[in-house]
Amino acid sequence: MKRYLEAILLSLGMLAVVIYLLHILLGGYLWKTYSHLQQPISDLTATGAPDRAILLSLTNIYGVLALIFAVSFTIFEGKERHKLVFLGGISFIILHIVSISYSFFPQDLPGAAPTFTGTMHLVVTALIVPFTILTPLLIGFGLKKEKAFNRLGNFSLICGLLIIVFGGLSGYFFAKKLPYFGLVERINIGTLQIWTFVISYKSLKSRHELH
Repeated sequence: MKRYLEAILLSLGMLAVVIYLLHILLGGYLWKTYSHLQQPISDLTATGAPDRAILLSLTNIYGVLALIFAVSFTIFEGKERHKLVFLGGISFIILHIVSISYSFFPQDLPGAAPTFTGTMHLVVTALIVPFTILTPLLIGFGLKKEKAFNRLGNFSLICGLLIIVFGGLSGYFFAKKLPYFGLVERINIGTLQIWTFVISYKSLKSRHELH
């Protein structure tokens, strides 16, 4: 029974990523004038956005699943790996605890008057940034301490570096109101989602091999 519970909990990372992708694709499909290349993902659940309710429900589901996975990863994998993996897991948990607050602070749509919730949305984003960077880097350095997980550690470090680069570019594009901000942001967030999916899969596989 414990084995199946671990498998379910560690697979929630992959499921969370699928839900997140569904919310983006569905949102773009329902909002006919929405541009994936130009607009941020958060516009889909911004105040006044069409179909906000259904898309917000999907992001909430994603947030809960991702948080449960982060806690499960930290408990099951963190205690058996290098201490840096555990610290990265703690950062992972904080990342998703903070990200859940997005649902309480929707972004203001472009051209709309600034609101308190819109301002807080930016504050939450600023709080998330360091944990988004630290998580794959700490876990990557920790995994590299073990020969069997060296390749996964390298993958995690590469993802961390990509997040630094494209996270910085996202901030620059947003501040300068440059075209294709949506594309740059998607590469940044997409890297985190790919990392989450792979870590979830590898953790699940690792636990299966142990048994």
